[in-house]
Amino acid sequence: MTSFSTQHANRLGWALTAISAVVIFAAFTFWGGIPSGDQAIAFWAQIGALFLILCAFAALYWHLLLRPLAPGLRQPVPDSLDLRLRQGIALVQTGGLLAIVISAVWDELWHRRYGIPFGEDFFWPPHLLMYFGFITFIGIGMWALQYLNRRLRGNFQQRFRSNPVIGMYILNAAFLIYALVADPFWHWTFGEDLTAWSVPHLILLASIIFSLCLVLYVHSTTRPLLAWRGMFKPNGGDALPLLLFASGLLIWLQLMLIDWDATLMGIPLEWLGLYRPEWLLAANLVACATFTGILATRLLRGAGAAIVAGLLALALRYGLIQLLDSDLLQHIAWVAALLPLLAIDLWTWYCINIRKREAEWRGTALAVSLAMLPNALLIRNAYGLPEVDNLAYALAVAVTALGVSWFSHQLANAMRRKREALQGYATESPSVSPQASIAMLGGFIVFIFFVIATAAAPV
Repeated sequence: MTSFSTQHANRLGWALTAISAVVIFAAFTFWGGIPSGDQAIAFWAQIGALFLILCAFAALYWHLLLRPLAPGLRQPVPDSLDLRLRQGIALVQTGGLLAIVISAVWDELWHRRYGIPFGEDFFWPPHLLMYFGFITFIGIGMWALQYLNRRLRGNFQQRFRSNPVIGMYILNAAFLIYALVADPFWHWTFGEDLTAWSVPHLILLASIIFSLCLVLYVHSTTRPLLAWRGMFKPNGGDALPLLLFASGLLIWLQLMLIDWDATLMGIPLEWLGLYRPEWLLAANLVACATFTGILATRLLRGAGAAIVAGLLALALRYGLIQLLDSDLLQHIAWVAALLPLLAIDLWTWYCINIRKREAEWRGTALAVSLAMLPNALLIRNAYGLPEVDNLAYALAVAVTALGVSWFSHQLANAMRRKREALQGYATESPSVSPQASIAMLGGFIVFIFFVIATAAAPV
């Protein structure tokens, strides 16, 4: 009976998640700005086409990975990739993600410094570095398609299910190609009316977060199953996931708080012709910190992982600001994210060491919500917000914390269950040493900074 109730509760939770995603998409479409006049017709036509394409991808995912096989078709034979191959894929995609994240900071700075309008920046150095990052994901997706066609047996549906990770690489690459094509078309159509929260930008962010989760899962299969540690103590094997968590914090907070950061330079949102509810800043911060903190503590299996990822993200953001020698960029949001991340760690530590059980999602949501109460002073003072409606602030924080906490726990548990089903999978062949992995990541970072150091400023 309990199992039956839990199953129905999970189904209800996922149904509410789907509904919430549609509502959030509609809300951010509105907040991102809707053109007036003749362009409004083109805008809604493209929104309709975009929604249909998203539905097509969802239907494709369901058909290939979830839909029951037709009668008479045998269940596919499970397939696994070599350990070193999985490690190599994770390293390449982590390097690609770093290129995307760092180039996004560089791109924002050059837009602020040189005033190059959207649409005239397609082939300037920050975008070329960003394209390099996306190419790593698309290239691996194309390789995965080749692998699926040459190595796996059965129809397309059976092949996808023989190795679902290979299938997800293909779908992820296809979606990235679509998002990358949609972005310049959107720029061409709406030009300077485009905002940072344009629909293609939001879709790209969702694609990046999905890619991050996929890489985290693949990396987890290259390590033995971890038991809960009373306190997280980073080692060489944790370098890659910590960089991934920090990258998620960097790109998510940058895009979602970019307009508020502009107010710190004396550019009110009203001057930009934008409407942003005051509580939305806190809700964005809570969503990012909760998602990242829960995945960090649960995948790395230790209290303290969330704050380490947050400090690394802050160090990277501050280091990039110093490297680019700019006072046009801010790091306040990454400071503000530390308090909810610390709250997640403290709650996790209390549950593991005192209650002797894993932290559950309601308690995590409460810990984050309480941490955001003192954070309200920092947010309001730093961003110079007017007197925010305290009730709206509290409701936005609580609802966001509850929703994202439930989703993040479900996602982390699903990744863990999938990993447990592959017990022994990570010890089938000699692995790449942590030192070699760090050296390869270091090579990516050197290449990225070489591109930045040698780039010529736009005229």
